[in-house]
Amino acid sequence: MEREAEFRVLSSLLSDALRGKGGAALVTGPAGYGKTTLLRAFGGAAAARGAVFLSATATRTDNDPWELFDQILRHPAIPSTVPGALSHDLAEGGDRTLSAAQLHEIWKPVQELARDTPVVIAVDDAHHADDTALRGLLYLSRRLEAAPIVVVAALSSCPLDERALFSAEMSSQPHCRHVQLGPLSAADVADMVADDHGPEAAEFDRLSGGNPLLLGALIEDARDRGASARPGSIAGDHYVKAVWRFLHRGHPALVALAQAVAVLGEAGSPALLGETLAIDPMVAAQGLNTLEAGGLVDAAGFRDERARDALYAKVPARERTKMLLRAAAVLQQEGAPALRVARLLAAADDIGEPWMVGVLRNAADQEQRDGDFPCAVRYLRLARQAVARGSAEEAQITSDLAAVEWQLDPLSVVRLLPDLEAAAWAGHLRSDQTENLVTYLLWHGQREKAITHLTDREGNVRPTGWTSRFRSWLYPALLTGVGGAPADERSVEVAVIGGARIDDDILIAAEQALLNTRLDDSALVPALTALAVLVYTERLDRAGVWIDTLLKAADRRGSVTWRALVSTANSLIDVRRGVLRSATTHANRALSLISHRSWGMAIGLPLSSALDAATGRGRHDIAASLLTVPLPDGIFNTLSGLYYMHARGCHHAAIGRHMTALADFDSCGDLMREWEIDQPALIPWRSDAALAGLRLGRTAYARSLLAEQDELTQPWDMRTRAATLRVRALLAEGRDRVALLTEATTTAEQTADLVGLATGLVDLSRAQRTVGDTDAARTTGLRAQLLIEQSGLEALARQLPRDVLTAKKTRAERKPKPPQPAPSTRELSDAEQRVASLAAAGFSNREIASELFITVSTVEQHLTRVYRKLKVTRRPLLAKALNSHA
Repeated sequence: MEREAEFRVLSSLLSDALRGKGGAALVTGPAGYGKTTLLRAFGGAAAARGAVFLSATATRTDNDPWELFDQILRHPAIPSTVPGALSHDLAEGGDRTLSAAQLHEIWKPVQELARDTPVVIAVDDAHHADDTALRGLLYLSRRLEAAPIVVVAALSSCPLDERALFSAEMSSQPHCRHVQLGPLSAADVADMVADDHGPEAAEFDRLSGGNPLLLGALIEDARDRGASARPGSIAGDHYVKAVWRFLHRGHPALVALAQAVAVLGEAGSPALLGETLAIDPMVAAQGLNTLEAGGLVDAAGFRDERARDALYAKVPARERTKMLLRAAAVLQQEGAPALRVARLLAAADDIGEPWMVGVLRNAADQEQRDGDFPCAVRYLRLARQAVARGSAEEAQITSDLAAVEWQLDPLSVVRLLPDLEAAAWAGHLRSDQTENLVTYLLWHGQREKAITHLTDREGNVRPTGWTSRFRSWLYPALLTGVGGAPADERSVEVAVIGGARIDDDILIAAEQALLNTRLDDSALVPALTALAVLVYTERLDRAGVWIDTLLKAADRRGSVTWRALVSTANSLIDVRRGVLRSATTHANRALSLISHRSWGMAIGLPLSSALDAATGRGRHDIAASLLTVPLPDGIFNTLSGLYYMHARGCHHAAIGRHMTALADFDSCGDLMREWEIDQPALIPWRSDAALAGLRLGRTAYARSLLAEQDELTQPWDMRTRAATLRVRALLAEGRDRVALLTEATTTAEQTADLVGLATGLVDLSRAQRTVGDTDAARTTGLRAQLLIEQSGLEALARQLPRDVLTAKKTRAERKPKPPQPAPSTRELSDAEQRVASLAAAGFSNREIASELFITVSTVEQHLTRVYRKLKVTRRPLLAKALNSHA
């Protein structure tokens, strides 16, 4: 086992013996390091070179010194009568302390044998030998100068097995050599596994720690599994058995110590292990050093989890619990951090004393701040089991537990709602905890119960902070139904839904709210409402920046619910930008992060986004499958349900079911009027209903809806104004239609709405063709085609006249390449052209950076130069400028 250097030391002693000079050696090393193998190899070499090899192995259970001598002397070269006679003489003496005369008699046969041939005596596991037997070896080792005898004793280097006096005496002899076996080097390990598992040599080295015993077992495991064994999966049954052999061949304390390390994990310091096992901390420290030297553990714990699990399983459950609780108590007394103590309590899955509840709650709070929500849930569940039912303490723990579970899966909170309600009625919840309770009830459709916690006995609304705003977003009827904020209140949280005038002050307040967002339940509404202000005022780039920030924070904290919500917001923004493939990706991610039932009343948001994206791309099969997702009862009493209903109506309209579509649009309108939130920035249902009405021949109905929408549209809402103009154009003829569609596309260019702009351009191209403006129609159509290709609007592409596609192809094939112009301020570099094209297609700066493998800062620099060269000031104008520049 790669011990050539050590073997040469012993061989040199044998050579001296063959020349008539005796010697001795101490071979030390941890269990499994190959001491026995080395002695056997040396014995074989000695016999091959003509020496007599006498061997013995000491055992921990043998306390009779004669046992060791008997093994040595029972050799064919020694008369068989000698051991028996010596044994009889010692037994007759009845004294375990051997005199010099008795030792002389014991070694006399060996010395006589050495007169004719060199003798090698090897004693394995000498640290187990009786003190008397070791004295006998020392007696012989002092008399080797004139006799060709070699004495080799192998001992464990474990401090717990140390035989200090024997080792010191042997080492002091001038003819004694010390052979210390260390771990195999990485190169040695690589040599041993190179034939079959060379690429995994580093893993073999890591798992074995250079211990030959463990390495051999790993090689066997790898061979059993064949060539398919992968790093991290090498260790198997052979390895586990080797670990047990290592432990049982060492000091008895090692097994208990290794099991305690397995139970306590990273908390297992020498002092704590000593307290837990009721042993001297110095003994624990020495044992840990032995486990580390033997390759079982390193600074991070067990090198392989299979070994840890095997040791852990051997500890009876009751003993494990006692060990963990004892260790937790010791750490608590020492003032250890709550997290360290709580991990032991959670592993014990039991609470023995009242102080442990406080520790678990403190640790849960820390884990929540650090984003380890599963651990926080475990601590709080354990703490909740240990307090009195119905107590104020249980109410606080239950509220904390619900807040943490909400971050992982909103559905898990449902089972806690009855207890939380009872706690609220008993006055055991703080106001912020009551706000959270109302949020959970509204989310899961328990509206009436939520209202009872929003009002006092006289029916007046309690001031409940952000929860009062939340009800306005999820249940708009509650905004006025139970005395909510007045519609003209100028604040970020009601600006959009209440139809308030949005100016620079509100926009600044929205960004400030996002800047101060902390990912907990209280931040849910501020973040979403502030994003809504940016989205509905076409600040989509800014909203996208905040989405990235929130998503990174959610990923960092491990909040699944927040990731789902932010992904939904990302998808909704992509739908408004017309980047439908990206919108589909984000919506699908949101729906996969938590179950449909976990979404509660909010499921209409990701479903509506996915529906809009599928409809815009002409993927009506996907849209139809989305409509089969079960919806919770009462969803159409929520704003989420309105978005879903509107998206469903758009799908029906796209496949020609105009009557069904109109029913959805009219229902949206009825509810929005009833809830007093009827303003187009939220849902522009009138333009869609007017279009469906026109398809059904209801011209007067369509005109009245468009007039109403014109009156309600806010000055900043260019998106809705463009949509109104597009539909109104269908009521006009000839050049009046061309004029209205031209105004509609000009208005759409002031927004990020690529779908609306592309739709307007397609309609304009067709209208221009109708009045005979063939060249203008072709130019407009080509521009629409560019947007359609950029946005993935497969359905809209089919509405383009065939000659537009033909003209585009002919133009590309026949147009001669112009001579390369001299550089000018207006010429775009290749890099600027790539960035500008993606920006015109609706990609965010982050997406452009990812697509082109550059930094966001580089994207911003390119766009600054593009705007200057093309003389545009807004991103929505890029597509037209690029087309003209081409």
